[in-house]
Amino acid sequence: MSTRQIGEEGAVRLISKRGDKTNFESSIRAVERETLNDRVYRELRTMIMSGGFVPGAEMKLRTLAQSLHVSLMPVRDAIGRLVVERALKMLPNHRVIVPEITIDEFLEIRRVRILLEGEAAALACAHIGTGGIAELKRLHEKIKSLGTNKQRQFWALNQEFHFTIYEAAKSPLLLSMIESLWLQIGPVFNQIPINLTSEGARGHHRIITALSSGDAKAARAALTEDLMKGGDRVIATLIQDKQPAG
Repeated sequence: MSTRQIGEEGAVRLISKRGDKTNFESSIRAVERETLNDRVYRELRTMIMSGGFVPGAEMKLRTLAQSLHVSLMPVRDAIGRLVVERALKMLPNHRVIVPEITIDEFLEIRRVRILLEGEAAALACAHIGTGGIAELKRLHEKIKSLGTNKQRQFWALNQEFHFTIYEAAKSPLLLSMIESLWLQIGPVFNQIPINLTSEGARGHHRIITALSSGDAKAARAALTEDLMKGGDRVIATLIQDKQPAG
């Protein structure tokens, strides 16, 4: 083989290595970008489900990006995904807001939640284990210890409590459907005062007892009672908010 051929082959290998490196670095950047987009999406999603945004509030990209310490791009991507999921609403002028919910819409969502979340609680009896029960008890104690003016903390802990159960059901499809409903109903929680929400801790004790004994029927019933009583408190507040100031 001639010196020229060796030189050409070496150059090809060098270019190939550089190409591989460039492709690898591009792939890493793509993964990092995807990971960041997913993180921002999950954070906004969790905030919506736990009442982190007031119904009717405008979702301003720059403000959200600053609070999450990221650029506009991942926030824009997350907002687009949440609009598709009906967690957010895009107006004709392209402003994005947190949807408001009517009492009739709330009642319809609650009916479906009772069916889906009751089933998840029943399924969880077979899978939750001692570790899951311990986690529920830990969250229950934290909820009970909350004082006044801890509304945001209550709903965040309440969401964590419920989804510890739903994840234990080991049904990804069921979990996805439940998450979709929480996205629609979450902003309503922002309007519920802490003196009402603190009462919800009592229902959690009955749920833990049923799960601890592996009683699927009792778990479904306790979860249903929790949603019914909690929902009644929400409805009462929504009705009160609609009353004219006098």
